[in-house]
Amino acid sequence: MNYPFIEVSMRCSDADAMTQFWCDLFDAKVLFKGRMMDQPFSRVLVCGVTLVFRQDPNFKPPPGPGEEWLYNDHLGLRVASLDEAIAALEAKGARFVLTPARVRALQRSQGQGGQPLLETTYVAPPLTLERLKAGDLRHDVAILVGPDNLWIELNEIHEPQDTQWYPGAECHA
Repeated sequence: MNYPFIEVSMRCSDADAMTQFWCDLFDAKVLFKGRMMDQPFSRVLVCGVTLVFRQDPNFKPPPGPGEEWLYNDHLGLRVASLDEAIAALEAKGARFVLTPARVRALQRSQGQGGQPLLETTYVAPPLTLERLKAGDLRHDVAILVGPDNLWIELNEIHEPQDTQWYPGAECHA
């Protein structure tokens, strides 16, 4: 069996605002709008997948700017050049709450109790912890915030030819 990934459905406080955000920043194409189970909804095609926004009057947004380290739930997009993507999206009104420079500073800092903020204990073959530490895989990120504190993570990934784990290796910023 083949199970291609086609959609992410998420609750939001305003389906129209969420739809407009994706159209403005990422050139989404609106496929459907209407009501689902008596609540406004929209379906857009963006970044190779459909996103379904279902308006929920009881929606409670996650922590917002100033608490971006709590972005457990997020959507990740791959870009060829993080600097170019940040500049292009900021020109369209994107608000970045975490930049590559801040990520590097956080990585150098210690978490609570002196623990590292990120510690990798397993790496799937063909990579090894030694190859990871040597820099064979580099993953730089930036995070912007959308409506309802929807975190969107941009990822510039440099991975070795023997992995190619992340989709979008051919992406263009």
